[in-house]
Amino acid sequence: MSSKEHFEHLLKLYQANSISIEGHDELFEMIASEKFDDTLDKAIIDDLNNDSQGIEADLPPHIAQEIVRNIYESEKNTIKVLPKKSKITTLYKMGIAASLIAIMLVSYLLYNGNTSSKSSVSRQFKALIPQNTIIVYNEGKTDKMVVLSDGSKVNLSPKSSIHYSRIFVGDSRDVYLEGDAFFQVTKNPTKPFLVYYNNIVTRVLGTSFRINTNSKTGKIEVAVRTGKVQVYENDKMLSLSEKLNKATTIITPNQKAIYDESSHLFENSIVDKPLKLVINDTSVTSQDVLTFEQETLSKIFQRIQSYYGIEIIVENTNLYNCIFSGDVSNLDLFSVLQTICIATNSSFEINGTKILIKGRGCL
Repeated sequence: MSSKEHFEHLLKLYQANSISIEGHDELFEMIASEKFDDTLDKAIIDDLNNDSQGIEADLPPHIAQEIVRNIYESEKNTIKVLPKKSKITTLYKMGIAASLIAIMLVSYLLYNGNTSSKSSVSRQFKALIPQNTIIVYNEGKTDKMVVLSDGSKVNLSPKSSIHYSRIFVGDSRDVYLEGDAFFQVTKNPTKPFLVYYNNIVTRVLGTSFRINTNSKTGKIEVAVRTGKVQVYENDKMLSLSEKLNKATTIITPNQKAIYDESSHLFENSIVDKPLKLVINDTSVTSQDVLTFEQETLSKIFQRIQSYYGIEIIVENTNLYNCIFSGDVSNLDLFSVLQTICIATNSSFEINGTKILIKGRGCL
């Protein structure tokens, strides 16, 4: 890795707030050397241009001040170890660099809609992460595969990081996630797999699921692909009174749990893009083709339920008498339902983890 590439690497870690103490000092020494001015200027301008779109909320003043204060404290510490003859130039240069980086970080936080409350949660969560864990940060633009010691696989999304032990010891397999990731967990009934993510903990024995924060709502979502997952609030992030009413829920394939931090509640729903069930590591095949010839909706809905594992209910039992013909095997679930509903003069809506079919039905 060239010195320029190393500088860019440290700068990215600094922006992501995942830089080590040694890397932190090294970054500011490299800035003070004035050898990377062009790289620093370009990075700041690019970041500001990329993150300036969609800024809606003001960053609380005390958060911005804290960022700048921390940067200048780092600046002072770096200056102390530099030769005397470079101190004047260094002070001037570091002041400019610190100001620019502060602007860049503030813009980044604005873009992501961080509030003082969320920053507090993030700091509290970081304090819970064990110091002796391995840290993997995805600096790329595509998912990064991380294989854990038990064989579990983690598809780590860009700008996300995961903390884990080289070898899992004790009664559980604990990992700490910052950002988004898809997990494929190796089964081990005697040692549950726990994913800590800010306010919540996801507990599994062996399954696949995704954890992320919805970019539109800011709420944490856990979506299950295979198996069964228990999601509950993290005791260590709750007050004594909150622990007495700790929220918890269980979700199954094609379901997702949405956590509302303000109300301390989980809302279960259907995932945005339901996929066919996977049984014993293979897709369902007994009813793998959704082709119907003069079939009643009663039989059709049974087939779809077994295909996706999602319960379908009707508000009028006369709907079961309606007849449908067609091949909808290549359509996604919601397109399948839309096609059937148009043909039978009915409609559907998502009701929690179920699908409700509405209409007059057929006699």
